Amino acid sequence: MYGAAEIVVPLLVFVAVVLHRWRTGMHAAWREEAEAWASKAQRQADELADLKTQIAALRRENAELRAQIAELLARK
Repeated sequence: MYGAAEIVVPLLVFVAVVLHRWRTGMHAAWREEAEAWASKAQRQADELADLKTQIAALRRENAELRAQIAELLARK
């Protein structure tokens, strides 16, 4: 329920703000909101790409460590 509220409430607030601005004739607000959302989406895409790179590096490191452990265990 809390997860759904996290999604629905910001959408409702966004819709309320956009409708208020539209009613007052502030068409520039649409452009500002779209640019803000596009900017946020770009930042999130960049962050996701960075996270994917970090995950790949961690997986490589994990594989190396597993190989080292297997080698140490094989020596005994």
